[in-house]
Amino acid sequence: MSRGDRGACYRLRVLESTVDDGQIISIKREVRDAEDRLRARVRPCALNTITQHFNQAFGRKVQNWAHRRQGTDPRSCRLTSRRIYILPTRAGIIYAVVVSTMLLGSMNYNNNTGFALTFLLTGIGIISIYNCHRNLADIFLHFVGSRSVFAGESVHFNFIIENQNTYSRAQLLFCFDGHQEICDVLAAGDRQPMSVRVNSTRRGRLNLPRLLLATRYPLGLFRAWTWINMDVTEIIYPQPAATAPSTMMSHGGHSISARHSAGDEDFSGLRSYHVGDPPKRIAWKILAHTGETMITEYNDGSRDPVWVDWYDYPSSHPEERLSLLTRRALDADLAGHIWGLRMPGQVIGADRGAAHRHQCLRALALYDPGSGQLAP
Repeated sequence: MSRGDRGACYRLRVLESTVDDGQIISIKREVRDAEDRLRARVRPCALNTITQHFNQAFGRKVQNWAHRRQGTDPRSCRLTSRRIYILPTRAGIIYAVVVSTMLLGSMNYNNNTGFALTFLLTGIGIISIYNCHRNLADIFLHFVGSRSVFAGESVHFNFIIENQNTYSRAQLLFCFDGHQEICDVLAAGDRQPMSVRVNSTRRGRLNLPRLLLATRYPLGLFRAWTWINMDVTEIIYPQPAATAPSTMMSHGGHSISARHSAGDEDFSGLRSYHVGDPPKRIAWKILAHTGETMITEYNDGSRDPVWVDWYDYPSSHPEERLSLLTRRALDADLAGHIWGLRMPGQVIGADRGAAHRHQCLRALALYDPGSGQLAP
């Protein structure tokens, strides 16, 4: 035995001599209880994690199979019977087990009343299958548009759900990315709007997620559903910076600043409010829109348009530069002046209005810093 082993044995004997048997038994019991609690906690967590991963993987495979089978849906589609799937719910499985047990009991005791009740419940279940499937069949879904937003805001994809049949529908559930909308009653010949709200995180294109239309009508014993795969995208503008420098570029590429060529004729930029600035120079539209008090600056009569130029910020990060350009474009648009956009590989002529604003913001949203061109 080595010197270290002899020292460990000596310390163990000293510890046993200072602690009585009752304390040792109590400590062992506490350790055993702690191990049992830890084991009981770890097993369900591991089982739940495995089950969750399996369900997600299986669900993705089923959805991809359905997408290959159905293809991409047009912006106005009819939900035919061929694309509707139906399975029993948990309540439906329990219902089937109870009815089967009743059938076995009726056969065992040769009870005619039991047979009658069993067949009645079986007929109700079969009718429930038919009505649940019928509740989704031949519904029309129309995509009616969406609106571009800035990164970080929510996009609303708007739909109209239409019932062209002579009977009403009920309890329609519209699901997408963990969110859901409910249509309680869709009368015969009625049309109702539905909105899908999708959160945006970055600029570029945002695709409409796969939609799920489901129902458990009438008894909740069965669930019928269908997937909707529309090729719909929306443009997400860059998130505008809080403020941008007031210097803007004229058509000739020279900087215009109100400090050097102050005047009252042509807009040249915006700057922060300082005490003593005249109220008539306050950009009231920008104040109402952003809550910031900005002062409009004018040059001394030059009629060149204002240019939002990529090369005004050569040292900035591309995403930061896009945010600054977005803010400058919005400031010029809110002030109601003619302005244009210069980007690598693209120049959008000076103009004004909502269509021009969308064209410029779209170019900023789809710009690819790696290639220096717009993303396809």
